[in-house]
Amino acid sequence: MESIAQVLFLIGLATWLGWVLARRYFYSDFKDPDQQPAPTDQQLRWHIWNIRQDLSLVAVTNFAILLVLVYVFVLKL
Repeated sequence: MESIAQVLFLIGLATWLGWVLARRYFYSDFKDPDQQPAPTDQQLRWHIWNIRQDLSLVAVTNFAILLVLVYVFVLKL
């Protein structure tokens, strides 16, 4: 059972690494900003709105993880 967990962990790690490298090297969003045109006001508003949603999701996820950890360590599951 441990070997299956280790293999799945390595597959997940390789998938994550591939995703990060693909985002960094193949997408034009991260290329030299001098070569890209400046974003419009509408695009900036859209990005700010998406950043707010992402931060909200991270906050909710972190709170859920905190609740699980408190339950496990404080209440001794």
